[in-house]
Amino acid sequence: MISNVVFDFDGTIADSKSAIISVYNQVAEKHRFKPLFEADIPTLSKLSIPERCRRMNVPMYKLPALIVEVTRSFKNVVDSVSAFDGMRSVLETLHRHGLTIGIISSNSNENIERFLARQGMESLVQRVHCSSNVFGKDKVISRYLKTYGLTPEQVLYVGDEERDVVACKKTKLRVLSVSWGLESLDVLTRAGPDFIVHQPSDILQRVAELNGLPHLA
Repeated sequence: MISNVVFDFDGTIADSKSAIISVYNQVAEKHRFKPLFEADIPTLSKLSIPERCRRMNVPMYKLPALIVEVTRSFKNVVDSVSAFDGMRSVLETLHRHGLTIGIISSNSNENIERFLARQGMESLVQRVHCSSNVFGKDKVISRYLKTYGLTPEQVLYVGDEERDVVACKKTKLRVLSVSWGLESLDVLTRAGPDFIVHQPSDILQRVAELNGLPHLA
């Protein structure tokens, strides 16, 4: 039975693509990396992380520091970021039914908590767990499970990237991919999540089905 629903943040709960592009380009200009445009996202989303780095002229060894710098700068634009339409209602419904809601993200606790407060969702999310380790998300998930004494059977992970699917398969979590994030639908389908949904309300239906209920309302 699912008692915990764990969400990725950027691209899943938060519609932060434009903000991330803006912040990234500020940092990229400083380090003479290629600028990023929204039109580049569909192509980049089909590439592996090393391939994306080569395309953007970002040396792989600089990626961890780049993520930290972008995350720090993100605090300057986080107030301009909104939740995807329908996501607040999803969190409210899950919370009302007694499910524990968590977030695992490469963003920072400070940014996420500020976002949740501005969106009036701070009381809905009980756990925020952040790490800048883009290659070891399975280790981050394992640490989350251990910290809160959870088994994989108790958790549904909701994310928008291929690496979410890969990490969940390694940790034996069921994973639901959303199609409104940064990754293309082709990439998500190829990764093979347990579920793919195209609107936030579908998350509730999947949770209901996993718990043997006709619906969550």
